[in-house]
Amino acid sequence: MLVRRVSTAALLTLVASLITLLPAYAWTPSAESSGVPLPGGIYPGSSRYDGAGYYQYAPSIVQTSDAQRIIYYCANTVEYSSSSGNALQATHDHVLFNVGTRQPNGSYTWGATQVALRPRLQPADPHYQPATPSWAAYHICDPDVVKGSFTYTTPQSGEKTYTWAMFFTAADNDDHGADGRFNVVGVALATSPLGPWTIVASPLIDITEPDYNAAGYGVGQPSVTSVDQRGNLLLFYSGLDCAALDVPEPSCDGTARGTAVRTLNLGNANAPVLGTRSFITTAGLTPEPFLPGSGRFLHNASWAYDPERDSFVVSRDTGQLDGNEVQANVEVDRIAGSSVWTGGGAWTVVGQITSAQTGYRWNHNSGLVRDVYGGLAYQRPLDYSGVDVYFATEPGPANTAPPWDGYFKYRMYHSASPL
Repeated sequence: MLVRRVSTAALLTLVASLITLLPAYAWTPSAESSGVPLPGGIYPGSSRYDGAGYYQYAPSIVQTSDAQRIIYYCANTVEYSSSSGNALQATHDHVLFNVGTRQPNGSYTWGATQVALRPRLQPADPHYQPATPSWAAYHICDPDVVKGSFTYTTPQSGEKTYTWAMFFTAADNDDHGADGRFNVVGVALATSPLGPWTIVASPLIDITEPDYNAAGYGVGQPSVTSVDQRGNLLLFYSGLDCAALDVPEPSCDGTARGTAVRTLNLGNANAPVLGTRSFITTAGLTPEPFLPGSGRFLHNASWAYDPERDSFVVSRDTGQLDGNEVQANVEVDRIAGSSVWTGGGAWTVVGQITSAQTGYRWNHNSGLVRDVYGGLAYQRPLDYSGVDVYFATEPGPANTAPPWDGYFKYRMYHSASPL
């Protein structure tokens, strides 16, 4: 039998012609309201929605099935009123959540707002929560939820196995507490994604962390992906190296890196085992205009694993910075899995969500829709074909007067696009 040989040039021409026939997916994000209500049942479109004294940001979205997703996020529960001047009393971060049900057109309708975690507050406060540890007295924020198997023993309930973990940032005082501790990373456990949640008594990342900067941000903004669908996890968190996020620091140059990663065995939550800390590269990320020399800075990132391409995808804050660390754009980036496991490598910028899509000056504090183990979930679990990003918007100019640059106008949007 004769075999007809094809020249290399002809083969390349054939391949090129086939490629032109394949669907070419570009980053084409649009944006719309998330539909998630404010506390008190104030849904987008209601007369009170824009002016209500509530904020919502820093979401973690878990796609539990083809037809259901749960969104956890940071919000206040006491409404701010300019006439009463209660900004301080109204600014205590809680973790709230809503269950979303998929509609035939692909949108989600959201159920009633529920509280997952409450800060401790002070004994004189009518909302005092003594079950919450003292290191979470002022704020609990930045939730990130993952499924697994975690054993935890308390004197009250004995040994118990939990199937869900919620990682969060906690603060004991708004202006860097008397014990020298500001933001730390904690974890809470539950047997259902709807709770109730039990906060593990000690924080995971605390003032004992090398380079902890109590005068700056501390540590926080955790994001977690599962390694074995049980107790072994990858924990990403922010706040180190260029630690003074409150004021951009001249020493932050192009080599600065703000996100650390550790392996974490939480199988026995009474004795969690943290692996050696390393920092994630910033090579390839869009330079930050507020850093000297157009440095790059990776922080406030939501992580998801894409096993189909053996890569990690993040959504992160970037762009112009206002006086309250809120940035103008949400950027989606991708990096090879080997770069996270072994260090090095470089990011590929997928695209940005900006005021061009949202109509808002500030777009920030985002979360990727993920499956229960932290894998990318575009429209359903095991769907790695795109990203759906939820994030906060805020309309005001930079450095506006208190309360804190339009804080009470944070409203959640989302943007979905094929990759």
